[in-house]
Amino acid sequence: MPMRARAVNLLVFREDRRCASGSELKLALMRDLEKLRRVETPRDARHLDRLIGALLRAGELECAVADAADGSSPSLSVEPCMRITDRLAEALVARESAVDCAELRKILDASRVPAQVEIAPAEGFAYYALHPLAFAEVLDNISPRPASAAVIGIRTIGTTLSAVTAAAARDRGVKAERITVRPVGHPYDRRTQFSPVQREFVQRHLACGAGFLIVDEGPGLSGSSFLSVAEALVAAGVLSERIILLCGREPDFDLLCADNGPQRARRFRWIAVSSSPRKPAAAESFVGGGEWRKSLFRVPGEWPASWISFERLKYLSSADSAPERLFKFAGLGHYGEQVREREERVAGARFGVGPRKEENGFVSYPWMKMKTKTKTKMKTDGRPMSAEDLCPRVLARLAAYCAFRAESFAREPSGLSALGQMAEHNLYELGFERPVRLTLERPVLADGRMQPHEWLLMAQGEMLKTDSGSHGDDHFFPGITDIAWDLAGAIVEWKMSAGHTEAFLEAYLRASGDDAACRIDDFIAAYAVFRCAYCRMAGNALAGAEEQARLERAANEYRIFLSHRSQHVPLGQAS
Repeated sequence: MPMRARAVNLLVFREDRRCASGSELKLALMRDLEKLRRVETPRDARHLDRLIGALLRAGELECAVADAADGSSPSLSVEPCMRITDRLAEALVARESAVDCAELRKILDASRVPAQVEIAPAEGFAYYALHPLAFAEVLDNISPRPASAAVIGIRTIGTTLSAVTAAAARDRGVKAERITVRPVGHPYDRRTQFSPVQREFVQRHLACGAGFLIVDEGPGLSGSSFLSVAEALVAAGVLSERIILLCGREPDFDLLCADNGPQRARRFRWIAVSSSPRKPAAAESFVGGGEWRKSLFRVPGEWPASWISFERLKYLSSADSAPERLFKFAGLGHYGEQVREREERVAGARFGVGPRKEENGFVSYPWMKMKTKTKTKMKTDGRPMSAEDLCPRVLARLAAYCAFRAESFAREPSGLSALGQMAEHNLYELGFERPVRLTLERPVLADGRMQPHEWLLMAQGEMLKTDSGSHGDDHFFPGITDIAWDLAGAIVEWKMSAGHTEAFLEAYLRASGDDAACRIDDFIAAYAVFRCAYCRMAGNALAGAEEQARLERAANEYRIFLSHRSQHVPLGQAS
């Protein structure tokens, strides 16, 4: 059996907190409430989607205000925002056919929000198909159920989840109130310190014999956020047996890497929500977790490596349906809307296939699959490409796509310090001591997936991009970056020679007016070392699984590329 590789301190996840305008967040929620008010058939799927969308926006705003009140704006009141989140959560739990949006808009209009706030994505809603109603249904697994409950949500996503949990408790006859907390410190060593208001909340519920429910989507790798809140309750006098940790997945205590994590976790009762996702009725056959490769490649030896546990959920419609469709989780609420809008823009420029909006945060696409004609020949409407397909026509198409993204997905500059630090750190950890100086000239929301298999070659010769909307702002690097990241990705993944690289960058220059040759070398190093670190970390996380060997081979190929690259004159310095 393959052994877990020696742990290396590598960086692949990025800190995705960003500054946002408080007034713009209010306006976005106001628009969602208006959309909810205008639904013509309140009991249909569209009503549910819009209700969830408004709930997620309300939770995001409440979380931002609560963080500001804990920090730079202590006089700020989070109570108006909590009222909106709670009311929307109650409507969702009770499956109400109508919501008094006019009243909620009055509350929102009168609420005070800082000019600038910090927000972060609610990852379960954005990436992992975690449905808020799962935290309502999990209460049916609590026995005996307490007469009263003190619900404590762990920000970020715990803000919304705590509102749903408390609403569901009240719907089941339990007296319930909630607060939210923000654990601080190193991700593997979070600490929770209750404010005076939070301490009063705990003591009041302790005095009346309430049960304490801690709510979050984790546990993550360490479990330290959950543990820090539970241990803060114990320090405040709550008995551990009165504490339940409601989590998004079944925890494996032995894998928690917080200090003494397994022993600390076993002090408490954990209850995970159902692992069965909510999906469209037509989504039947699971093809996530790398299973999609069985339909697109002839043999497993051709399969691209994948960190399968981080893949978005994917399903196929019934083989009897015409045409067959691929369903993919794009994100609930505004998270999914952003992904769909990007992919619609790509399709509108004839670089990809347009998505169709489905319920529960899914989108769908026409499904292209290989059909066996003989033992040696394949018949298909489209096939994934490989580096062997590289030719002048492919180079021109790749260059045109990068030029399109540079123009259509331009973003405000946000700096590349974190990306540069990631690259230099990973290069050092992997034995490559070279400086990386990344310059930001064309800031974009990158595609991030320029591998050949992410392109389909259609029977008519058309070359279409897949998966073009979901990776530019996920929780891995790079985040907002220069278009040179995608240029570098194409150079590395398509195994371009020096001649191919020069022709590719010249074609991009003609299409965009941007001469990237002078800055491309450092982006090539940054991209290759990120992918090497990503595959190595993924292989370590999947130790013992079949995918481990595939990931380790991929990591080694990136490492060989870096070694080979370091022995040649950089393109930007060539005369």
